[in-house]
Amino acid sequence: MHRFSLVVAALAALLACSPLRAESVETTLYFGLDLPGGEVVSEEDWKGFLADVVTPRFPDGFTVIDAYGQWRDPSVADAPVVREATKVLVIVHPATVETSAAVAEIKSLYKARFDQKSVFHTDASVIIVE
Repeated sequence: MHRFSLVVAALAALLACSPLRAESVETTLYFGLDLPGGEVVSEEDWKGFLADVVTPRFPDGFTVIDAYGQWRDPSVADAPVVREATKVLVIVHPATVETSAAVAEIKSLYKARFDQKSVFHTDASVIIVE
C-alpha cells in the first residue's frame, strides 16, 4: 500500500508540473474552388466568405491553407475524378453542441453560396498544450 501511495504522489507531482492541457476538437474542412460552368471561387469571394460566415462563428481564430486536391462523387456511377484548387480550413475549438452547429452552418452556407455538392469534413480530438 505504501508503494501505491508513492506512485500516486509521484504522478500528482508530475501532473502539477506539466503544462496546462485542454481537450478540444480539431475540425478540418476542405472547400473545392471550382464552380459549375468553369468558373472558380475568387480570392475576393473566399475572403468575403471568411469575413461573413467563418469569422463571426469562430472569432478566436482559425487557419486557412491553400491546397490542391481531387475527389470523385461516390453517388454517380463511373464519375470522373475532379482535380481542383482547394482551401483547407482548420479550426481548433471546444467540443460543444454550439461549435458543431457553427461548423454545420459554415458547410451549408458554402454549398449554397458557391453551388457546391459537398464540403469534406474531418474531426479529431486534440490536446492543446500551451
